[in-house]
Amino acid sequence: MISLILDTDLGDDVDDVFALAYAARHPRINLRAVTTVLGDTRWRAALALRLLDEMGVDDVPVAAGAPGGEVNTVTLSGDVVVPPGTDDPRCDARAVTDVMADVIASAAQPVWLATIGPATNAARLLAERPEVAEGLAGIVMMGGRHEPAFPREHNFGTNPTAAAAVCNRGGKVLVGDYVVTCQAQLRRDDLPRVRQAPGVGDSLALMLETYFDRRQRDWTSMYDPVALTLALDETFLSLDPTPMHADVVDGQVRFAPADGPSGLRLANSIDTDAFHDELLSVIERPA
Repeated sequence: MISLILDTDLGDDVDDVFALAYAARHPRINLRAVTTVLGDTRWRAALALRLLDEMGVDDVPVAAGAPGGEVNTVTLSGDVVVPPGTDDPRCDARAVTDVMADVIASAAQPVWLATIGPATNAARLLAERPEVAEGLAGIVMMGGRHEPAFPREHNFGTNPTAAAAVCNRGGKVLVGDYVVTCQAQLRRDDLPRVRQAPGVGDSLALMLETYFDRRQRDWTSMYDPVALTLALDETFLSLDPTPMHADVVDGQVRFAPADGPSGLRLANSIDTDAFHDELLSVIERPA
């Protein structure tokens, strides 16, 4: 069993809500907090609270990070479940960094931090509360694009300075980058099975179908939930053993082999069929 903080920009690309459902229902994950990042973070927090309600989870604090930070137009999915601008009064009043630090300080074991949106909150935590590093088991990130010809990717590209700072923090940082994680997918013919997920199935299916329709395609990548599995083991994603370093070049994060000690590793392969079955099996667990 691992303890986990999920830092997310759920509400746009639909893979974030599947990562939330996966973390909340996985038998080996103790979800300790959810924090939101980018844009209308209080709306994102309201959406997270709604989905946790539907999963029967009422003991996980949800906190909203600082609003703003948008760089590019994104396709929404969560607006069909919770209207934009919604502000749930149950949203934790504390600063995101305080929520994260309090969870880490009070945990009986080291805590994993999963950043599946821009790394703004994680970088701020490490800068403002450096003492928390000792209580972290590691950081899992979805972001970056280990592809020199086209390095831009939404999460790292939105705040590349923050992403590089987290990647280079010195401790264990495991990254599922775009090139690998994009291979994990759900398709339109998965909708009936998604809809059967206890409690939350109708909302997940509605957001997934909405995203298909708005993107005018019958598939979408599950970048975030598969990246999240790196906090557990390498069953679905395998890590390149080469220690890496992250640099910001022309406004984008680029990876290169580290000159010295580094805890940064990148995923280099994926078992897509096994993860597809895993994701649907986990979200189907009873509420």
